[in-house]
Amino acid sequence: MATVRLAELSWPEVRDLVARDPVAVIPVGAFEQHGPHLPLMVDAHLCETVALAAAREAADRGAAIVVTPVVWTGYSPHHRDFPGTITLDDKVFSALVGQVAQSLWHSGFRRILVLNGHGGNAHLLRNLTQALHYDHGLRVHAASYWDFALPALAEWRQSPIGGINHACEMETALMAATRPDLVRMDLAADHYLDRPRWFGSDLLAGGAVTTAASFASLSPSGVIGAPTLATPERGAELLAAMTVAVADFLVDLAGWPQPAETPATTESDR
Repeated sequence: MATVRLAELSWPEVRDLVARDPVAVIPVGAFEQHGPHLPLMVDAHLCETVALAAAREAADRGAAIVVTPVVWTGYSPHHRDFPGTITLDDKVFSALVGQVAQSLWHSGFRRILVLNGHGGNAHLLRNLTQALHYDHGLRVHAASYWDFALPALAEWRQSPIGGINHACEMETALMAATRPDLVRMDLAADHYLDRPRWFGSDLLAGGAVTTAASFASLSPSGVIGAPTLATPERGAELLAAMTVAVADFLVDLAGWPQPAETPATTESDR
């Protein structure tokens, strides 16, 4: 197959692909502020970039795989105090992603991964996998792309804890490697959170307690972390590690035994 982009296939080509029991990846991002030095498209762009690169790597290893167009907006009410942020509410977000997955399932895809690129989506996607399974009989997996590469990320970082959070060392480096034309390093400034240890301040050091807070109350610039440590070269290095880590999972997923179909729960069952 010449492409891993589902949008570039005709329906007969999809029919033939489905006969190979492929993996389908749904990249899901967000459309929100990322400080004064990065554009609103960061999460959608990075998630789609990793998804496509990992899918090509998995295809080169023999996996049948396609990637849908990215879901470009997500659940971002905590960023809407900054102009330009576009957010869905939790019900609309879950319905949108859920109906994409249901459409793929109806077409015959039985190995579906929702690859997440925004922290605010993560809890909703965990719940969605449950609802799709128990209410609709679908088996759908969900994960954030960085979670596959946490050991590599821990080795790669130069910042102390607190430096990788939002518009940070990681995201700025990945953007500098993939869309340098959209990165304004002259406007980048570090900002570390100062709050009790019970609340998470870093992607690699989550807190035990979850609470809601506007980003505007946490950071006047919208940045949490250390973007000034980012370089294009370090971003390319990290992207390569993330690509391999996600591809490893996709190849593994392509070979999992298929369990029996699970009937959806009906109203009379509840």
